Amino acid sequence: MINNITKSEIQKAAELAQAAYGEEISGAFKYESKIGACVFLKKTNEAQYIIWRGTNSPIDWLANLTCIPWRVAGKWVHGGFAFQQNSVWKLVRKQLDPSKLTYCIGHSLGGAAATISAAKLVRSNFAKVKLITQGRPNVWWRSKTDLGADCNVSIVSGSDIVCTVPRTFGSANDQTIIFMANDGLDYLNPDKEFRRSDRLQHLKESVSDHMMDTSYLPRIKKLKLEKLCELPS
Repeated sequence: MINNITKSEIQKAAELAQAAYGEEISGAFKYESKIGACVFLKKTNEAQYIIWRGTNSPIDWLANLTCIPWRVAGKWVHGGFAFQQNSVWKLVRKQLDPSKLTYCIGHSLGGAAATISAAKLVRSNFAKVKLITQGRPNVWWRSKTDLGADCNVSIVSGSDIVCTVPRTFGSANDQTIIFMANDGLDYLNPDKEFRRSDRLQHLKESVSDHMMDTSYLPRIKKLKLEKLCELPS
């Protein structure tokens, strides 16, 4: 059971991540950089949502391959992801209210940018930061510390290959994984070997499982947090 996040928050994050592939999100401001980064900022009375677009152009793929570590918020991160995130961050950051609940959201490359954004906000002592990503690649290099956000939820769809790369990078210790396995069940924090075994049995779906609209969103809509399977430790 996950205590610091609700199903409605997870589903809204998924819907916003999918919407970020479009040209606009209702009620949100859009920020873009010359190197292909795109982020939306949506504000309500209760919260502010930072929604990063995922991999959607050849320039984005070049960023994915740029693995030289950069130092960000006291940690070493994937250089390509940091470069993308930083290219538009100043415009977004100056619009944020540190006292409000802040959601960092994104799919694929957008999930990596959302993770780096959350780390920066935690470092800047924002009151409450929630990170919710789908199909997020590995961001941290040799990081054994916690991100420190109020929640750090990584949703992984079965054979999604993007969630396993770059192999020399990893995740923060306080990451919560919701693993939507190929057996149709959803698991809470299954170990790496379980995830690897599930993925290897369905390698032909390693690309299709990464798709936001046909893989993540339909599974998340059916997700029941109270019924997540937990493997014996």
